[in-house]
Amino acid sequence: MQSKDKKKQSAVMILGILALIVAGIYSISHSSSSSKTESTSAVIGKLQSNATVTIGSEVFPVTLDPTANASAAIDEVVDYNVLQHLVELDPKGKIVPVLATSWTVSNGNSVYTFNIRKGVKFSNGDPLTSKDVVYSMDRVFAPGSTYPYGKLFDVSSVVETSPYQVKVTLTKPSWEWLFDLAAYSNGVIIDPRTVSTLGTDPIGTGPYKVTSEVNNYSITLSRNSLYYGSPARAKQVIFHYFSNPNTEDAALESGQIQVIDNLGTPSEVSVFKDSPKYRVITGPTNGKVQLTLNNSYGPLSNVMVRQAIAYATDKKAIIDVASGGYGTPLGSDSVPADPYYLDLSNTYPYNPAKARELLKQAGYPHGFPLTITLPPYPYAQLAGPLLASELGSVGIDVKLTNIQWPLWISQVFESGDFQATVIDHAEARDIGNYATPGYYWHYRGTSEVAKMIGDANQAPTQAQWIAGYQAVLHKITNAAVNDWLYILPQITVTSSNVTGVPHSGYSESFNLAYLGIGGSTSTQAKAMGF
Repeated sequence: MQSKDKKKQSAVMILGILALIVAGIYSISHSSSSSKTESTSAVIGKLQSNATVTIGSEVFPVTLDPTANASAAIDEVVDYNVLQHLVELDPKGKIVPVLATSWTVSNGNSVYTFNIRKGVKFSNGDPLTSKDVVYSMDRVFAPGSTYPYGKLFDVSSVVETSPYQVKVTLTKPSWEWLFDLAAYSNGVIIDPRTVSTLGTDPIGTGPYKVTSEVNNYSITLSRNSLYYGSPARAKQVIFHYFSNPNTEDAALESGQIQVIDNLGTPSEVSVFKDSPKYRVITGPTNGKVQLTLNNSYGPLSNVMVRQAIAYATDKKAIIDVASGGYGTPLGSDSVPADPYYLDLSNTYPYNPAKARELLKQAGYPHGFPLTITLPPYPYAQLAGPLLASELGSVGIDVKLTNIQWPLWISQVFESGDFQATVIDHAEARDIGNYATPGYYWHYRGTSEVAKMIGDANQAPTQAQWIAGYQAVLHKITNAAVNDWLYILPQITVTSSNVTGVPHSGYSESFNLAYLGIGGSTSTQAKAMGF
């Protein structure tokens, strides 16, 4: 959740978030199915092997341990770049081998056997073996784990079958588990000998290692000399954090930074897209911006009230104001990249009169007070006033409260102490959140959804699995659990000589595998979506 965050965020992802925040992106034509790069021709030059690339971002991570918090701001920096998975998602959303060279699936999608890559070392020199994989998985999947998503994955056992092979047995079959292992930070493999410092100095097997952290200002990653693969193309990557998007834009224009990982206010694209000094890169993401509703809060416990809120919100207007016109209206917890995607964005078309009638039927003819808590992400800050106006027009008296990201995580996400909030859930395929008891929006139908998801995952065919998940989408949409607004556009802007930038936001990681100054992006990297 960003909520990635740009997520994580995600997200969550659960994040979330997302900070990610982070997330997603669409082409200049507002298409959600392809990526696009805009720039005039520029001389790239030879790869600068000792270069430092500075990336502008918005939300400083509350920890560097991606298994301790769902914020996409953590995953953006650490996931894939420092801490790696057995399998990961490339920028096109395809599952690719990383610390596992191969795997087999047996017993009806319930047993996964991974062959672990040999010759891998953590950045401190400790060798990677199956024992590290078993420890890492047991840590996040075991009963009592504090990992936010651990309970979603239904792992029965993780067993070392040889020094370089691990067998994972699920409690029940799953069509989703391998994807989730790649997409969620539950999949990170850590060095058991360094777990006590994971939050401040994560030791991983990735192409980079953390070498500096200045609270609320910057995080520096340096090339990992012990990395088993091709060396990182940049000597250092610095994530530099800005509280104001205008300041971030100015930093790119002055050369202080070379990349804006996710343009906070997409309306600013016009500043960069026609200049040969910059490249504007857009592409699809998993980011789902929603008005999250606390289903346990008085009026919001009534489904007709939640439906009224959905009818009262003009999604196109929100996209125009909060996202500069970039984005796709959203009607449920699913994006086009999901195999089970349904376009339910017209379930509650903008209809203030219908909203007023539902409020009257629900016993609130004169509305009710509602506090919307806003995290510091630009999309939330921009959407909040418009939502207050739209809901106010049907009698709901909205108060907007701004809080910083760490407080949002602790108060809203972890404690569920809120009435409504605007957030991007950046995690991929996170429909399982609606099956999670105690999840922060307090949906009362979690047990029914859990059964529906469980039944779908035991289906003998993928078509039946998809149909089962689509039934869940209909259920949560009809219940208006949340007011889904739009798919968040991630817009990356770089100096013209930056190469190897990921062209999508399908993972919450800002994948640095091919990032550099100068040079050319390899055919292989381009095929993967860089």
